[in-house]
Amino acid sequence: MSILYRAVWSDPNVSDRTAIVGRFQELVAAWTQERDDAPPLVEGVSEFEVSQGRHRTVVLRSVSGNAFEVVATDQVPADPTEWVTTVRILPDDAGIHTLVELSMSSDDLARRVAVGRPKIVHDLLEAAGKPQLGGSGILTEPLALPANGVSILTDMLANPERSLPIVVCAEPRGEHDSSWLRVARGIAARAEGVAAVVTLDAQAAGVFKQEFGQLAIWDGGVRVYSPGVVTKESEGWRHRYYLRTRLEASETATVNRIVYSVAQLSTRRRIPGMFKVFGEQNGLPAEALGGMVPAETLASARDEWEYALELARDEQSALERELSAATGHLARLKNELITRGMVDLLWGTQHETTDSMPDEVQVISEAVLAAQVYLTRWLSLPDSAIRELDDLDTAPEAFNWGNKTWRGLRALAGYAEDRAGGWNKGGFWEWCASGPLLGWPATSKKLSMTESEGVQTGGKFKGTRDFAVDPQVAPSGVVTMLAHLKISEGGGNLAPRVYFFDDTGGSTKKIHIGLVGPHYLVPNKSSN
Repeated sequence: MSILYRAVWSDPNVSDRTAIVGRFQELVAAWTQERDDAPPLVEGVSEFEVSQGRHRTVVLRSVSGNAFEVVATDQVPADPTEWVTTVRILPDDAGIHTLVELSMSSDDLARRVAVGRPKIVHDLLEAAGKPQLGGSGILTEPLALPANGVSILTDMLANPERSLPIVVCAEPRGEHDSSWLRVARGIAARAEGVAAVVTLDAQAAGVFKQEFGQLAIWDGGVRVYSPGVVTKESEGWRHRYYLRTRLEASETATVNRIVYSVAQLSTRRRIPGMFKVFGEQNGLPAEALGGMVPAETLASARDEWEYALELARDEQSALERELSAATGHLARLKNELITRGMVDLLWGTQHETTDSMPDEVQVISEAVLAAQVYLTRWLSLPDSAIRELDDLDTAPEAFNWGNKTWRGLRALAGYAEDRAGGWNKGGFWEWCASGPLLGWPATSKKLSMTESEGVQTGGKFKGTRDFAVDPQVAPSGVVTMLAHLKISEGGGNLAPRVYFFDDTGGSTKKIHIGLVGPHYLVPNKSSN
């Protein structure tokens, strides 16, 4: 079960909690049954046929103090995908607290998903007084700021208690058809509850540019400012910018990407402890609420967890070995620096700075963007190599995969740098096996320098490993790349892969990345 969206908010300004909770119950009943005149839900399980051919199973569970939980499971007959929306309403002395979560599970691992807030989110927010999360107010529509209101935006960005991303949309320069406002409204509707959307007219965008410099926004673009304090000195790569040209060329895909990014951030938000009164289901299906879980479901879940546990143990053992080697290396380096009287250099480089290479990223999209910013001397990573990352950025393993990809890209760049410095004892595998500080595991589970004969010669696989490359490497601009990093063994067809070509001994002295994307883009016999 993959969590796609999680909205949490509190409304402290409630005078009559009983009346508001009653209104919320009416709204949830209307939403689950898709009827304005819907009768109240009954305790336990109810079944409904709703729009788009979906069969909906609804479980209502009441908790003491007027708190209640509704779990709605949607499925279309013969469709391998199941959607689960959970709504929790919890009144207490501090106000009314709400949680809405959308999850999806499917046998089709390569299925493309367009993420957006469930409609019930809008209904509940409209009925609330002043909903907020931490230091962020929850907006139900774009906030339009004129030039003299730009300080409101800069204050929002500088607020250390801000817990929601802010999506800023700018008016295009010159003549236009005002479609940018439609795009902003679309983003705001789909990201409602997990992001705030702000619009700046052309004059306001100019004022903001004066305040924030290159970290601002202009000419019809969209920028997503991640949570946390943001000033004009902040790192721009952490706050993704989408050009006007990209929106005009591929509006739907770009908006999907923006909504994916903020929804994915919301899924990593911890559920506040107050909601523990409902109990947690630990990933079990909705049937567990009634105390009955089919035996085949338990058996399948056990097999999956045992496989995941085996992979995790292998990975932990490998990481422990690498950590031991790195710790030993750093200890020797520390002693040498102290001996040479360079202790200030030792402690001065302990933490990353605003202009240094980041230690970690959030998702694979950030990993490739960071590589394009910081690793260009030794790594060629064109935009054409970045493919189908939306599904990877929203997967439960997104943070893990993102940082493994970042580590792998840094390892490839480190290898190219060492090759230029005179290291000549083999290729990337041999370099990794030699134990460098920024290396990648030289094991068949994490690295392959070739493909099976069937993949190389099989007709249906022909061309699947042909990727764009600098014309300095090949006049045709295309080479076959067989070497690849296995970012994850688990994950099926969605498991990330990084394909690369070693030209460290050639004219460019670089590693060329041909693909960063899911495994289903490079199928083999085991995946077909």
